[in-house]
Amino acid sequence: MSYSSEDETDISESELEEYIDRCYDQLKKESHKVRFSDKLYRCPYCPGKKKLVHPYKDLLQHATDLGKGSQNKGIKHKGKHLGLVRFIKNDLEPEDLSSELEGLSLEHILESHNSKDMFVWPWMGILANVNDVGSSVRIKNDLTERGFNPVRVRLLPGGRYAVVEFMKNWSGFYDGIMFEREYEVDHHGKKEYIGAADSLGDGFYGWLARADDYKAEGILGEYLQKNGDLKSIEELEADEKRKTALLVADLSNTIQNLRMRVEELEGN
Repeated sequence: MSYSSEDETDISESELEEYIDRCYDQLKKESHKVRFSDKLYRCPYCPGKKKLVHPYKDLLQHATDLGKGSQNKGIKHKGKHLGLVRFIKNDLEPEDLSSELEGLSLEHILESHNSKDMFVWPWMGILANVNDVGSSVRIKNDLTERGFNPVRVRLLPGGRYAVVEFMKNWSGFYDGIMFEREYEVDHHGKKEYIGAADSLGDGFYGWLARADDYKAEGILGEYLQKNGDLKSIEELEADEKRKTALLVADLSNTIQNLRMRVEELEGN
């Protein structure tokens, strides 16, 4: 079952119950598609809204609302969400955990990382096990549809890796962390990539580039060293404060010069 897009053909109302059963059975087999963390969940049928992760009661409300159906989305869209409603009620434990959503804010992400941890700057994500699947444009479009806001994607020679560049600001860091978490939840993060060795199978593995990637031998390390630097969150925050201070000082000088010019004109 694909979670990335709606199937090309719809079903009839008479087939709805059977389709709900199929979706429910699939969710029981792939519960990690729903579980974002120990306390938060997401809808596997709305991948373009990846940042909308929910506590139990909000996910149930989301699935119930979309399970009511709409003429625009079709009966399969309705059936998928009704299958999700059944899965939530039968297989997830209800808890009031709305406060956990604070853990997804940029501020919390920054606080949860050691300020001296080194990242590749500009922020770069790594896709491994690419194997020449698709073009860089196709990969970029897919990541954009999933809400990661990539600036560009570079396929590296050899077909093993692609590098995803994010915006050069804190919003780009947030997108990079969410990109990394998405692959971790799907068990296709850096740890799984390293552990799988020669038995990777199909599918991309993804993570946000750090110091060990930057210093690695081979095509990946060479690219990161040529196109980026290693920066800590602490250094980037200091750079931002310094730039802000310079901007304020420049604006103050401009305002002072304008005032002096106005006084000169008024004196004539």
